[in-house]
Amino acid sequence: MTRMVTIAGLAVLGLGLAACERVNERLDEVRPIEIRNTGYGDRCADYLRLSYPGATIDVKIQHVDVANTQNGGLGLLIVDVAATRPDIPESGGFLARDIAARCRFQNGILTEFRWTKGPGR
Repeated sequence: MTRMVTIAGLAVLGLGLAACERVNERLDEVRPIEIRNTGYGDRCADYLRLSYPGATIDVKIQHVDVANTQNGGLGLLIVDVAATRPDIPESGGFLARDIAARCRFQNGILTEFRWTKGPGR
């Protein structure tokens, strides 16, 4: 009887793991390649680029501040990213040449993205 329960439990576990793998495959299909398996600074820079579609953006500065949880895990990360748009003249017009953004990650999840400089003047 216990052998049947063990076999049934292992079968359910195997089905659950197969379902998790399928969910991960589906997420990889949905997520843009730019935001897969990168560091927090790169992820913030990618969100900056994705939020300004069609623009040429050169990321210059990335700064990450980390606040650990009581258990020593990554709790809160604040990432500041600065960039320039080389296709915009310095005298510019409506659009800003120098842009910047701040991303807030809580336990590894992006919870806030905001422009700190630009995109308009």
